[in-house]
Amino acid sequence: MSLVARKRIACLLASSCLIGLLPVLASGWGREGHRIVARIAAKHLSQKTVTAVLNLLIADPDDRDHCNQKMTADEKMACVATWADEVRNDIRFGKTGSLHFVNIPVYAKIQKRRYIASRDCVNGECVVQALSKYRRILIDQSNSASSRALALKFIVHFVGDMHQPLHDAVDHDRDALNKENDPKIKDKGDRGGNLKAVTWLGEEANEFGCWNLHAVWDEGMIEKKNASDETYAESLNSAIDSQKIAGIQKGTVTSWANEALGLAVKHVYKLPARSIDDKVCEIKIGDKKDCAKFDPQACKGAEVHYRYHLDQSYNDANLPVVESQLSHGGLRLAKFLNDIFESPAFVTTHAASGHTANNRSH
Repeated sequence: MSLVARKRIACLLASSCLIGLLPVLASGWGREGHRIVARIAAKHLSQKTVTAVLNLLIADPDDRDHCNQKMTADEKMACVATWADEVRNDIRFGKTGSLHFVNIPVYAKIQKRRYIASRDCVNGECVVQALSKYRRILIDQSNSASSRALALKFIVHFVGDMHQPLHDAVDHDRDALNKENDPKIKDKGDRGGNLKAVTWLGEEANEFGCWNLHAVWDEGMIEKKNASDETYAESLNSAIDSQKIAGIQKGTVTSWANEALGLAVKHVYKLPARSIDDKVCEIKIGDKKDCAKFDPQACKGAEVHYRYHLDQSYNDANLPVVESQLSHGGLRLAKFLNDIFESPAFVTTHAASGHTANNRSH
């Protein structure tokens, strides 16, 4: 049994994990990826930012993962990094599922292959606008400490999300029998690769059905390293060229989204030819039968997908992109938070006793 399979089974024991693990609802990075981004960020926070973060998290009104028991900024941020996936369908927090991504079409004409708010973020329902929203909440000290603590947790997660290229891109849904492929019908897209069935290094399915392209980028390549998130983060952070940090941290949330889109076009969607003799059908979300071989009767009424076979060469070509995005996400999250908490107008008090900084300023 693979490492990711063992982790998924363990997560089944905690009902709050289920939503984030369903294949069609895969999150931007798996738990390890989000924790890696957060740990790298923690190493580049200023002391003032560390103090503010520690103070705010004490006021967290939904500490379901007992993150306040962690003793360092590194551990605390890694702990809260996955919370937003656990509550994405929770009405108490506004049902934030649509805020984890932005669907920028990779098939748009080159001059329009970029983030366009009126097309890609209707009613502000996307990760780009979500980060602006939660930044406003976090920086406004007239807001309650509890609401600002939640905003902080959303920011930690969403900056990670947008550095997973498939959270900034959408392709056509090329299913074999899907009416969405009728040129007369508006194409709703492949949900950031969630609807592109694949085999991953010879494996047809994980514990929740067929491997899909999104899941490979979320965790398939990361878990293949077989390292803890702490060890992986330390390795990636040690490899960062200090002379390049300022350049990596430049830009805006919009430019980071466009950069990730470019990676999706250049790398993620450079797929081998799909196998026209290998079709699978989805019965329903989360049903293990959704990796069943195509059968006209058994698959009646279900979406039918051609499958792409991703081998070691796909992993070798794209793992450097994954690792670069994890590092960039961490550095930019640090910059995002430092810009807020280092503002001259921002007032912080000393961190609560018993907590240590464990950070490295830059």
